[in-house]
Amino acid sequence: MFGEIAAGDWFMLIVRWVHAIGAVTWIGGSAFFAFVLRPVEKANPDLVQPVLRSIGQVYRELVDISVIAIIVSGLVLMFDRLTGDDASPGWFIVLGVKLALALWMFYLVWDFRQTDFRPSDNPTGLAARLSWLVGYNAMVFLGVVVFLLASLMRVLYETTSSS
Repeated sequence: MFGEIAAGDWFMLIVRWVHAIGAVTWIGGSAFFAFVLRPVEKANPDLVQPVLRSIGQVYRELVDISVIAIIVSGLVLMFDRLTGDDASPGWFIVLGVKLALALWMFYLVWDFRQTDFRPSDNPTGLAARLSWLVGYNAMVFLGVVVFLLASLMRVLYETTSSS
């Protein structure tokens, strides 16, 4: 049963798994920060902030590992598809959108670190109205959309390769 699977197929299975685990870890952690830790911090800032600093350091390392895993595995997956004949024009379009959103997410992580972004920051004016584009909520939203696009790419690929 497993003997029929070629070594290259095993390798690609592991690459897909690493890509998925990295993405789930990053987006799941962002959702935890946005929807659990942030509201608790707003309700009890003096109690939560010391603990949040420790959690933030561990989460930062986890994000770093996840981003590296996503980039390396994503490049392998992309070149695997690009070297085949089954990728359709629609697949390439979705790939482009997915890459653009992923780059936006990478930029957000970099920007958070440059500005020492804290979930408790309270922007005002235009920044307050646009904060959902650059905060943890944006990270979760973009991550969920990227997951949807990944599923769409898989369906487009399977539809093209079975035709």
